[in-house]
Amino acid sequence: MAERKVLFENARVITLDRVRACASWFVTQGGDIQRMGEGPPPSVSQSVDLGDRVIIPGFVDAHAHVFQTGLDKVLVDLSAARSVDGIIERVKATVDHRKGWIFAHSYDEENLVDVRRLTRHHLDAAFPNHPVWITRVDYHSAVVNQAALRRLRIPEGMNGLLREHGTPNGILRSDAYFYAKARVARSYPVGLKERGLKAAMDGFVENGVTAVHALEGGRLFGDDGAHAVLKRAQHMPLHLTFFLQEENVFFSTQFGFRHLGGCILVDGSIGSYTAALDHDYQGLPGQRGVLYMKARALGAFVDEAHQAGVQLAFHAIGPRAIEMVLGAYERALDKAPRFDHRHRIEHFELASDDHIHRARDLGLVISMQPSFEHFWGGPDGMYAARLGEGWRQTNRLRSILDAGIVIAGGSDTNVTPSIPLLGIHAAVNHPNPEQRVTPMEALRMFTHDAAYGAFGEGERGSITPGKEANFVVLSDDPLTTAPEKIRDIEVLETWYRGKRTYRKADVA
Repeated sequence: MAERKVLFENARVITLDRVRACASWFVTQGGDIQRMGEGPPPSVSQSVDLGDRVIIPGFVDAHAHVFQTGLDKVLVDLSAARSVDGIIERVKATVDHRKGWIFAHSYDEENLVDVRRLTRHHLDAAFPNHPVWITRVDYHSAVVNQAALRRLRIPEGMNGLLREHGTPNGILRSDAYFYAKARVARSYPVGLKERGLKAAMDGFVENGVTAVHALEGGRLFGDDGAHAVLKRAQHMPLHLTFFLQEENVFFSTQFGFRHLGGCILVDGSIGSYTAALDHDYQGLPGQRGVLYMKARALGAFVDEAHQAGVQLAFHAIGPRAIEMVLGAYERALDKAPRFDHRHRIEHFELASDDHIHRARDLGLVISMQPSFEHFWGGPDGMYAARLGEGWRQTNRLRSILDAGIVIAGGSDTNVTPSIPLLGIHAAVNHPNPEQRVTPMEALRMFTHDAAYGAFGEGERGSITPGKEANFVVLSDDPLTTAPEKIRDIEVLETWYRGKRTYRKADVA
Protein backbone atom coordinates (compact mmCIF):
# COMPACT_ATOMS: atom_id res chain seq x y z
CA MET A 1 0.00 0.00 0.00
CA ALA A 2 1.47 3.33 -1.10
CA GLU A 3 2.13 5.86 1.62
CA ARG A 4 -0.12 8.89 1.73
CA LYS A 5 0.90 12.09 0.00
CA VAL A 6 1.03 15.27 2.06
CA LEU A 7 0.83 18.77 0.59
CA PHE A 8 2.74 21.56 2.33
CA GLU A 9 1.36 24.85 1.04
CA ASN A 10 1.27 28.61 1.60
CA ALA A 11 5.02 28.83 2.08
CA ARG A 12 8.04 30.83 0.95
CA VAL A 13 10.39 28.00 0.12
CA ILE A 14 14.10 28.62 -0.44
CA THR A 15 14.87 25.31 -2.13
CA LEU A 16 18.61 25.50 -3.01
CA ASP A 17 17.54 23.31 -5.94
CA ARG A 18 19.43 23.87 -9.20
CA VAL A 19 16.29 23.97 -11.35
CA ARG A 20 13.76 25.79 -9.16
CA ALA A 21 15.14 28.26 -6.61
CA CYS A 22 11.78 29.11 -5.01
CA ALA A 23 8.45 27.41 -4.44
CA SER A 24 5.17 28.06 -2.65
CA TRP A 25 4.24 24.42 -2.13
CA PHE A 26 5.69 20.91 -2.16
CA VAL A 27 4.34 17.38 -1.80
CA THR A 28 5.93 14.63 0.27
CA GLN A 29 5.41 10.88 0.11
CA GLY A 30 7.15 8.14 2.03
CA GLY A 31 9.55 10.54 3.69
CA ASP A 32 10.73 12.13 0.44
CA ILE A 33 9.90 15.21 -1.63
CA GLN A 34 7.71 14.10 -4.53
CA ARG A 35 7.21 17.39 -6.36
CA MET A 36 7.08 21.14 -5.79
CA GLY A 37 6.02 24.30 -7.55
CA GLU A 38 4.53 27.78 -7.44
CA GLY A 39 0.98 28.96 -7.98
CA PRO A 40 -2.09 26.79 -7.37
CA PRO A 41 -1.09 23.58 -5.56
CA PRO A 42 -2.32 20.12 -6.58
CA SER A 43 -5.27 18.49 -4.89
CA VAL A 44 -4.02 16.14 -2.15
CA SER A 45 -6.11 14.54 0.60
CA GLN A 46 -3.84 15.71 3.42
CA SER A 47 -2.34 19.19 3.62
CA VAL A 48 -0.35 21.38 5.99
CA ASP A 49 -0.75 25.17 5.86
CA LEU A 50 2.65 26.71 6.60
CA GLY A 51 1.22 30.17 7.23
CA ASP A 52 3.28 32.04 4.62
CA ARG A 53 6.44 31.27 6.56
CA VAL A 54 9.98 30.81 5.25
CA ILE A 55 11.04 27.23 4.57
CA ILE A 56 14.63 26.15 4.01
CA PRO A 57 16.29 22.74 3.65
CA GLY A 58 17.08 20.96 6.91
CA PHE A 59 20.44 21.99 8.32
CA VAL A 60 23.40 19.63 8.12
CA ASP A 61 26.08 19.91 10.82
CA ALA A 62 29.27 18.68 9.16
CA HIS A 63 31.37 18.47 12.33
CA ALA A 64 29.69 17.23 15.50
CA HIS A 65 30.79 15.11 18.45
CA VAL A 66 27.41 13.67 19.34
CA PHE A 67 28.35 11.63 22.41
CA GLN A 68 30.32 14.38 24.12
CA THR A 69 27.66 16.93 23.20
CA GLY A 70 25.15 14.85 25.08
CA LEU A 71 27.39 14.44 28.11
CA ASP A 72 27.96 18.17 28.27
CA LYS A 73 24.22 18.77 28.44
CA VAL A 74 23.94 16.72 31.63
CA LEU A 75 27.27 17.60 33.29
CA VAL A 76 28.32 20.82 35.06
CA ASP A 77 28.62 23.69 32.58
CA LEU A 78 31.23 26.33 33.46
CA SER A 79 30.87 28.48 30.34
CA ALA A 80 29.30 31.29 32.38
CA ALA A 81 31.84 31.17 35.24
CA ARG A 82 33.82 34.37 35.65
CA SER A 83 35.77 33.64 38.82
CA VAL A 84 37.31 30.81 40.83
CA ASP A 85 34.51 31.16 43.39
CA GLY A 86 31.97 30.85 40.58
CA ILE A 87 33.63 27.64 39.38
CA ILE A 88 33.76 26.18 42.90
CA GLU A 89 30.13 27.08 43.54
CA ARG A 90 28.92 25.40 40.36
CA VAL A 91 31.03 22.29 40.87
CA LYS A 92 30.09 21.94 44.54
CA ALA A 93 26.45 21.60 43.56
CA THR A 94 27.21 18.04 42.39
CA VAL A 95 29.22 16.77 45.36
CA ASP A 96 26.25 15.49 47.34
CA HIS A 97 25.05 13.47 44.37
CA ARG A 98 28.29 11.72 43.45
CA LYS A 99 30.54 9.40 45.38
CA GLY A 100 33.21 9.25 42.71
CA TRP A 101 34.37 11.62 40.00
CA ILE A 102 33.01 15.13 39.54
CA PHE A 103 32.92 16.21 35.90
CA ALA A 104 32.64 19.74 34.55
CA HIS A 105 33.26 21.29 31.15
CA SER A 106 33.63 24.48 29.12
CA TYR A 107 35.98 26.26 31.50
CA ASP A 108 37.70 29.18 29.75
CA GLU A 109 40.51 31.04 31.49
CA GLU A 110 39.89 34.00 29.18
CA ASN A 111 36.65 34.64 31.11
CA LEU A 112 38.24 34.75 34.57
CA VAL A 113 38.51 38.18 36.18
CA ASP A 114 40.32 37.19 39.40
CA VAL A 115 43.15 34.85 38.33
CA ARG A 116 45.15 34.19 35.15
CA ARG A 117 44.29 30.49 35.08
CA LEU A 118 42.74 27.77 37.20
CA THR A 119 45.06 25.19 38.82
CA ARG A 120 44.72 22.27 41.21
CA HIS A 121 45.54 24.58 44.12
CA HIS A 122 42.20 26.33 43.65
CA LEU A 123 40.39 22.98 43.65
CA ASP A 124 42.21 21.09 46.41
CA ALA A 125 40.85 23.10 49.34
CA ALA A 126 37.25 22.78 48.15
CA PHE A 127 37.49 19.14 47.05
CA PRO A 128 40.05 17.29 49.15
CA ASN A 129 38.47 13.86 48.59
CA HIS A 130 36.47 13.92 45.35
CA PRO A 131 38.52 13.67 42.14
CA VAL A 132 37.58 16.63 39.94
CA TRP A 133 37.95 16.78 36.15
CA ILE A 134 37.32 20.15 34.46
CA THR A 135 37.71 20.28 30.69
CA ARG A 136 38.69 23.46 28.91
CA VAL A 137 36.17 24.79 26.38
CA ASP A 138 38.15 23.47 23.40
CA TYR A 139 38.48 19.92 24.81
CA HIS A 140 42.23 19.93 24.29
CA SER A 141 43.23 20.43 27.93
CA ALA A 142 41.85 19.96 31.43
CA VAL A 143 42.38 21.00 35.04
CA VAL A 144 42.25 18.39 37.82
CA ASN A 145 42.79 18.39 41.57
CA GLN A 146 45.27 16.36 43.64
CA ALA A 147 42.72 13.60 44.29
CA ALA A 148 42.33 13.17 40.54
CA LEU A 149 46.09 13.15 39.96
CA ARG A 150 46.44 10.34 42.50
CA ARG A 151 43.84 8.24 40.63
CA LEU A 152 45.14 9.00 37.16
CA ARG A 153 48.78 8.08 37.88
CA ILE A 154 50.11 10.01 34.92
CA PRO A 155 53.74 9.02 34.23
CA GLU A 156 56.12 11.61 35.64
CA GLY A 157 57.90 12.55 32.45
CA MET A 158 54.85 12.63 30.16
CA ASN A 159 54.58 15.63 27.87
CA GLY A 160 51.78 18.01 28.83
CA LEU A 161 51.88 17.43 32.59
CA LEU A 162 52.42 21.07 33.54
CA ARG A 163 54.37 21.94 36.67
CA GLU A 164 55.02 24.86 38.98
CA HIS A 165 58.17 24.76 41.12
CA GLY A 166 58.67 21.15 40.07
CA THR A 167 55.20 19.96 41.16
CA PRO A 168 52.22 19.19 38.85
CA ASN A 169 49.82 22.13 38.96
CA GLY A 170 46.81 20.15 37.72
CA ILE A 171 46.81 21.47 34.14
CA LEU A 172 46.92 18.68 31.57
CA ARG A 173 47.69 19.25 27.90
CA SER A 174 48.72 17.17 24.87
CA ASP A 175 49.85 13.62 25.78
CA ALA A 176 49.05 13.91 29.49
CA TYR A 177 45.54 15.08 28.67
CA PHE A 178 44.84 12.23 26.25
CA TYR A 179 46.30 9.67 28.66
CA ALA A 180 44.06 10.92 31.44
CA LYS A 181 40.97 11.43 29.27
CA ALA A 182 40.87 7.77 28.26
CA ARG A 183 40.77 6.76 31.93
CA VAL A 184 38.19 9.34 32.91
CA ALA A 185 35.85 8.35 30.05
CA ARG A 186 35.48 4.86 31.53
CA SER A 187 33.98 6.39 34.67
CA TYR A 188 30.80 7.73 33.04
CA PRO A 189 27.70 5.90 34.41
CA VAL A 190 25.44 4.17 31.86
CA GLY A 191 22.42 6.26 32.86
CA LEU A 192 24.40 9.43 32.23
CA LYS A 193 25.12 8.33 28.66
CA GLU A 194 21.46 7.59 27.95
CA ARG A 195 20.28 10.95 29.27
CA GLY A 196 23.05 12.69 27.43
CA LEU A 197 22.25 11.26 24.00
CA LYS A 198 18.57 12.15 24.37
CA ALA A 199 19.53 15.68 25.37
CA ALA A 200 21.86 15.93 22.37
CA MET A 201 19.08 14.93 19.97
CA ASP A 202 16.68 17.43 21.53
CA GLY A 203 19.28 20.15 21.04
CA PHE A 204 19.89 19.30 17.40
CA VAL A 205 16.24 19.30 16.34
CA GLU A 206 15.44 22.48 18.27
CA ASN A 207 18.00 24.23 16.09
CA GLY A 208 16.78 22.81 12.79
CA VAL A 209 19.42 20.11 12.35
CA THR A 210 18.24 17.13 10.32
CA ALA A 211 21.62 15.52 9.60
CA VAL A 212 24.98 15.38 11.34
CA HIS A 213 28.42 14.10 10.53
CA ALA A 214 29.18 12.37 13.83
CA LEU A 215 32.91 12.35 14.55
CA GLU A 216 33.19 9.73 17.28
CA GLY A 217 35.79 7.63 19.05
CA GLY A 218 39.53 8.01 19.12
CA ARG A 219 41.71 9.34 21.88
CA LEU A 220 39.95 12.69 22.08
CA PHE A 221 36.55 11.25 23.04
CA GLY A 222 37.01 7.51 23.56
CA ASP A 223 35.61 4.41 21.88
CA ASP A 224 32.93 3.99 24.53
CA GLY A 225 31.14 7.02 23.10
CA ALA A 226 31.38 5.68 19.56
CA HIS A 227 29.69 2.46 20.64
CA ALA A 228 26.90 4.36 22.40
CA VAL A 229 26.14 6.50 19.33
CA LEU A 230 26.23 3.57 16.89
CA LYS A 231 23.90 1.53 19.08
CA ARG A 232 21.23 4.23 18.86
CA ALA A 233 21.88 5.61 15.37
CA GLN A 234 18.78 4.05 13.79
CA HIS A 235 16.50 5.56 16.41
CA MET A 236 17.65 9.17 16.14
CA PRO A 237 15.36 11.93 14.77
CA LEU A 238 17.96 12.87 12.14
CA HIS A 239 20.33 11.31 9.65
CA LEU A 240 23.73 10.33 11.01
CA THR A 241 26.86 9.92 8.90
CA PHE A 242 29.46 8.24 11.07
CA PHE A 243 33.11 9.26 10.90
CA LEU A 244 35.11 6.77 12.95
CA GLN A 245 38.17 8.42 14.48
CA GLU A 246 40.25 5.26 14.13
CA GLU A 247 43.64 4.77 12.50
CA ASN A 248 43.34 1.01 11.93
CA VAL A 249 42.16 0.92 8.32
CA PHE A 250 41.75 -2.86 8.09
CA PHE A 251 39.62 -3.01 11.24
CA SER A 252 37.48 -0.06 10.17
CA THR A 253 36.78 -1.20 6.62
CA GLN A 254 36.03 -4.77 7.74
CA PHE A 255 33.19 -3.34 9.81
CA GLY A 256 31.90 -1.27 6.90
CA PHE A 257 33.07 2.21 7.85
CA ARG A 258 33.55 4.37 4.75
CA HIS A 259 34.40 7.66 6.48
CA LEU A 260 37.44 7.78 8.74
CA GLY A 261 38.68 10.59 10.91
CA GLY A 262 37.41 14.00 11.73
CA CYS A 263 39.25 14.74 14.92
CA ILE A 264 42.17 12.45 14.28
CA LEU A 265 44.45 15.12 15.67
CA VAL A 266 47.46 16.33 13.74
CA ASP A 267 47.81 19.25 16.14
CA GLY A 268 45.88 20.77 19.04
CA SER A 269 43.99 24.02 19.51
CA ILE A 270 44.82 27.71 19.60
CA GLY A 271 43.11 28.16 22.97
CA SER A 272 45.26 25.49 24.64
CA TYR A 273 48.46 26.73 22.92
CA THR A 274 48.79 23.39 21.14
CA ALA A 275 47.86 24.29 17.53
CA ALA A 276 51.10 23.91 15.54
CA LEU A 277 52.13 27.44 14.57
CA ASP A 278 55.13 28.48 12.48
CA HIS A 279 55.84 31.34 14.92
CA ASP A 280 55.70 31.82 18.69
CA TYR A 281 52.45 32.26 20.56
CA GLN A 282 51.88 35.82 21.72
CA GLY A 283 53.98 36.45 24.83
CA LEU A 284 55.41 32.92 24.96
CA PRO A 285 58.86 32.86 23.35
CA GLY A 286 59.75 29.45 21.94
CA GLN A 287 56.24 27.99 22.28
CA ARG A 288 54.82 27.03 18.89
CA GLY A 289 52.35 24.28 19.68
CA VAL A 290 52.42 20.53 19.14
CA LEU A 291 52.33 18.08 16.24
CA TYR A 292 50.67 14.89 17.48
CA MET A 293 51.57 12.81 14.43
CA LYS A 294 54.82 12.13 12.60
CA ALA A 295 54.82 12.86 8.89
CA ARG A 296 55.84 9.29 8.01
CA ALA A 297 53.08 7.71 10.14
CA LEU A 298 50.46 10.11 8.78
CA GLY A 299 51.56 9.42 5.21
CA ALA A 300 51.37 5.65 5.66
CA PHE A 301 47.88 5.90 7.13
CA VAL A 302 46.66 8.19 4.35
CA ASP A 303 48.10 5.91 1.67
CA GLU A 304 46.42 2.82 3.10
CA ALA A 305 43.04 4.47 3.68
CA HIS A 306 43.02 6.24 0.33
CA GLN A 307 43.75 3.04 -1.53
CA ALA A 308 41.02 1.30 0.48
CA GLY A 309 38.55 3.78 -1.01
CA VAL A 310 37.42 5.50 2.17
CA GLN A 311 36.93 9.22 2.76
CA LEU A 312 39.45 10.75 5.14
CA ALA A 313 39.28 13.77 7.45
CA PHE A 314 41.96 15.23 9.73
CA HIS A 315 41.95 17.92 12.39
CA ALA A 316 44.55 20.52 11.39
CA ILE A 317 44.45 24.07 12.74
CA GLY A 318 47.97 25.51 12.66
CA PRO A 319 50.02 26.00 9.48
CA ARG A 320 52.51 23.24 10.31
CA ALA A 321 49.68 20.73 10.75
CA ILE A 322 47.90 21.88 7.59
CA GLU A 323 51.17 21.55 5.67
CA MET A 324 51.64 18.00 6.92
CA VAL A 325 48.13 16.91 5.91
CA LEU A 326 48.35 18.53 2.48
CA GLY A 327 51.68 16.80 1.88
CA ALA A 328 50.24 13.41 2.83
CA TYR A 329 47.24 13.89 0.53
CA GLU A 330 49.46 15.04 -2.34
CA ARG A 331 51.71 11.99 -2.09
CA ALA A 332 48.76 9.59 -1.82
CA LEU A 333 47.00 11.08 -4.85
CA ASP A 334 50.20 11.08 -6.88
CA LYS A 335 50.58 7.34 -6.21
CA ALA A 336 46.92 6.46 -6.71
CA PRO A 337 44.82 9.15 -8.45
CA ARG A 338 41.15 8.92 -7.50
CA PHE A 339 38.33 11.00 -8.86
CA ASP A 340 35.97 12.68 -6.38
CA HIS A 341 37.56 11.35 -3.20
CA ARG A 342 36.34 14.34 -1.13
CA HIS A 343 39.04 13.96 1.49
CA ARG A 344 38.70 16.67 4.10
CA ILE A 345 40.62 18.92 6.41
CA GLU A 346 38.73 19.93 9.54
CA HIS A 347 39.06 23.49 10.90
CA PHE A 348 41.82 24.84 8.57
CA GLU A 349 41.87 27.89 10.82
CA LEU A 350 45.29 29.30 9.93
CA ALA A 351 45.65 28.40 6.26
CA SER A 352 48.02 30.38 4.03
CA ASP A 353 47.34 31.35 0.42
CA ASP A 354 49.54 28.45 -0.67
CA HIS A 355 47.58 26.02 1.51
CA ILE A 356 44.30 27.20 0.04
CA HIS A 357 45.50 26.83 -3.56
CA ARG A 358 46.89 23.36 -2.92
CA ALA A 359 43.68 22.26 -1.21
CA ARG A 360 41.77 23.40 -4.29
CA ASP A 361 44.12 21.56 -6.65
CA LEU A 362 43.72 18.39 -4.59
CA GLY A 363 39.92 18.56 -4.72
CA LEU A 364 39.59 18.67 -0.92
CA VAL A 365 36.51 19.59 1.05
CA ILE A 366 37.24 22.00 3.88
CA SER A 367 35.09 21.47 6.96
CA MET A 368 34.90 24.72 8.95
CA GLN A 369 33.10 26.19 11.93
CA PRO A 370 32.28 29.87 11.31
CA SER A 371 30.89 30.35 14.82
CA PHE A 372 34.47 30.14 16.11
CA GLU A 373 34.76 33.72 14.90
CA HIS A 374 31.68 34.71 16.89
CA PHE A 375 33.13 33.30 20.09
CA TRP A 376 36.87 33.95 19.66
CA GLY A 377 37.44 36.31 16.74
CA GLY A 378 38.16 40.01 16.48
CA PRO A 379 40.81 42.25 18.07
CA ASP A 380 39.56 41.57 21.61
CA GLY A 381 38.98 37.82 21.32
CA MET A 382 40.94 34.72 22.23
CA TYR A 383 42.53 34.52 18.78
CA ALA A 384 44.08 37.96 19.27
CA ALA A 385 45.24 37.06 22.79
CA ARG A 386 47.08 34.00 21.43
CA LEU A 387 48.12 35.24 17.98
CA GLY A 388 48.33 39.03 18.16
CA GLU A 389 47.60 40.49 14.72
CA GLY A 390 47.37 36.92 13.47
CA TRP A 391 43.67 37.02 14.37
CA ARG A 392 43.13 38.64 10.95
CA GLN A 393 44.22 35.38 9.27
CA THR A 394 41.85 33.00 11.06
CA ASN A 395 39.02 31.12 9.31
CA ARG A 396 39.48 32.64 5.86
CA LEU A 397 36.03 31.82 4.53
CA ARG A 398 35.96 34.34 1.67
CA SER A 399 39.43 33.39 0.42
CA ILE A 400 38.57 29.68 0.47
CA LEU A 401 35.27 30.11 -1.39
CA ASP A 402 36.89 32.41 -3.93
CA ALA A 403 39.43 29.67 -4.64
CA GLY A 404 36.55 27.39 -5.65
CA ILE A 405 36.66 25.09 -2.62
CA VAL A 406 33.52 23.64 -1.02
CA ILE A 407 33.18 24.57 2.65
CA ALA A 408 31.12 22.12 4.71
CA GLY A 409 29.69 24.13 7.60
CA GLY A 410 29.65 22.66 11.08
CA SER A 411 29.71 23.57 14.74
CA ASP A 412 32.29 21.36 16.44
CA THR A 413 29.66 20.76 19.08
CA ASN A 414 30.38 20.11 21.99
CA VAL A 415 33.05 22.83 21.68
CA THR A 416 30.59 25.40 20.36
CA PRO A 417 26.83 24.78 20.14
CA SER A 418 25.14 23.28 17.11
CA ILE A 419 23.15 26.37 16.10
CA PRO A 420 23.45 26.64 12.30
CA LEU A 421 21.79 30.06 12.22
CA LEU A 422 24.56 31.31 14.51
CA GLY A 423 27.12 29.79 12.15
CA ILE A 424 25.47 31.55 9.20
CA HIS A 425 25.43 34.80 11.17
CA ALA A 426 29.11 34.43 12.03
CA ALA A 427 30.09 33.74 8.43
CA VAL A 428 28.20 36.77 7.14
CA ASN A 429 29.51 39.00 9.95
CA HIS A 430 33.11 37.74 10.12
CA PRO A 431 35.18 40.14 12.32
CA ASN A 432 37.54 40.57 9.39
CA PRO A 433 35.38 42.21 6.68
CA GLU A 434 37.63 40.79 3.97
CA GLN A 435 36.55 37.26 4.93
CA ARG A 436 32.79 37.76 5.02
CA VAL A 437 30.50 35.72 2.78
CA THR A 438 27.00 36.33 1.45
CA PRO A 439 23.91 34.95 3.25
CA MET A 440 23.30 32.54 0.38
CA GLU A 441 26.87 31.23 0.52
CA ALA A 442 26.57 30.79 4.28
CA LEU A 443 23.21 29.01 3.96
CA ARG A 444 24.69 26.60 1.43
CA MET A 445 27.56 25.82 3.82
CA PHE A 446 25.09 24.44 6.35
CA THR A 447 22.79 22.63 3.90
CA HIS A 448 23.82 21.45 0.44
CA ASP A 449 27.57 21.88 0.83
CA ALA A 450 27.67 20.21 4.24
CA ALA A 451 25.76 17.27 2.75
CA TYR A 452 28.23 17.23 -0.15
CA GLY A 453 31.04 16.97 2.41
CA ALA A 454 30.03 13.35 3.11
CA PHE A 455 28.63 12.34 -0.32
CA GLY A 456 25.09 13.05 0.90
CA GLU A 457 23.96 15.73 -1.54
CA GLY A 458 21.92 13.20 -3.52
CA GLU A 459 19.68 12.57 -0.51
CA ARG A 460 19.62 15.83 1.45
CA GLY A 461 20.78 19.43 1.51
CA SER A 462 18.11 20.94 -0.77
CA ILE A 463 14.36 20.74 -1.24
CA THR A 464 14.35 18.74 -4.46
CA PRO A 465 12.05 16.03 -5.80
CA GLY A 466 13.51 12.64 -4.92
CA LYS A 467 15.41 13.86 -1.87
CA GLU A 468 14.49 13.37 1.77
CA ALA A 469 11.74 15.64 3.06
CA ASN A 470 13.98 17.45 5.53
CA PHE A 471 13.12 21.10 6.08
CA VAL A 472 12.97 23.88 8.64
CA VAL A 473 10.32 26.53 9.24
CA LEU A 474 11.86 29.89 10.17
CA SER A 475 10.53 33.11 11.65
CA ASP A 476 12.35 35.23 9.03
CA ASP A 477 14.26 34.95 5.76
CA PRO A 478 18.05 34.65 6.35
CA LEU A 479 18.70 35.94 2.83
CA THR A 480 16.92 39.27 3.34
CA THR A 481 17.22 39.85 7.10
CA ALA A 482 19.71 42.54 8.12
CA PRO A 483 23.08 40.76 8.52
CA GLU A 484 23.43 41.71 12.18
CA LYS A 485 19.99 40.20 12.91
CA ILE A 486 20.47 36.74 11.38
CA ARG A 487 21.33 35.21 14.77
CA ASP A 488 17.90 36.35 16.05
CA ILE A 489 15.94 34.29 13.52
CA GLU A 490 14.02 31.51 15.24
CA VAL A 491 13.52 27.90 14.25
CA LEU A 492 9.77 27.37 14.53
CA GLU A 493 9.56 23.78 13.28
CA THR A 494 11.91 21.00 12.17
CA TRP A 495 10.81 18.18 9.85
CA TYR A 496 12.81 15.03 9.11
CA ARG A 497 11.69 12.54 6.45
CA GLY A 498 8.29 14.22 6.35
CA LYS A 499 7.71 13.98 10.12
CA ARG A 500 7.86 16.87 12.53
CA THR A 501 10.62 16.44 15.11
CA TYR A 502 10.32 19.85 16.77
CA ARG A 503 7.80 22.64 17.16
CA LYS A 504 8.41 25.82 19.12
CA ALA A 505 5.95 25.94 22.00
CA ASP A 506 4.25 29.24 21.13
CA VAL A 507 3.88 28.68 17.38
CA ALA A 508 0.28 29.14 16.27
